[in-house]
Amino acid sequence: MVFGVVTQSPNPILPSTGEIIWSVISFAILLVLLVKYAFPPVAGMMAKRTDKIRDDLQAAESARRDAERLLEERRVELGRAREEGQRIIEDARATGEALRQEAIQEAQREAQMVREQAQLQVAAERSRLILELRSELAGMAIELSTRILAHELASSEVDPLVESFLAEADSE
Repeated sequence: MVFGVVTQSPNPILPSTGEIIWSVISFAILLVLLVKYAFPPVAGMMAKRTDKIRDDLQAAESARRDAERLLEERRVELGRAREEGQRIIEDARATGEALRQEAIQEAQREAQMVREQAQLQVAAERSRLILELRSELAGMAIELSTRILAHELASSEVDPLVESFLAEADSE
């Protein structure tokens, strides 16, 4: 065998030392440039975004509290409106009942007046009929007396005469 200088074959995974140094220097320069020029605007944008999100969350929380407050106010107003509606309904019922009672009393008063007028008319008609009957009876008595005196009849003859006179009066 031939003895010679054994050279190592390059490692396929590990780069050479020169490459490593230049890679580290390039990375350090890139890192310095990024820190100096790229990170401040990105950090500013992130800070602005954070502030905006925080402001939006605060605004949303404020809007939620306002909405809850308005909802509670509306509930209170709705409760008041319901109470007012119930009061109006009760007032209307009471007024309706009062009007109904008043109408019933008025109808009863009118019915009583009609009854009283009818009773007065019946009493007046009765009085008129009694007066008319008395007048007619007086006329009939006078006519009967005249007939009796005109005939100068005996007592036995008077009874059939009275009976015929009464029969004539009934037929009229």
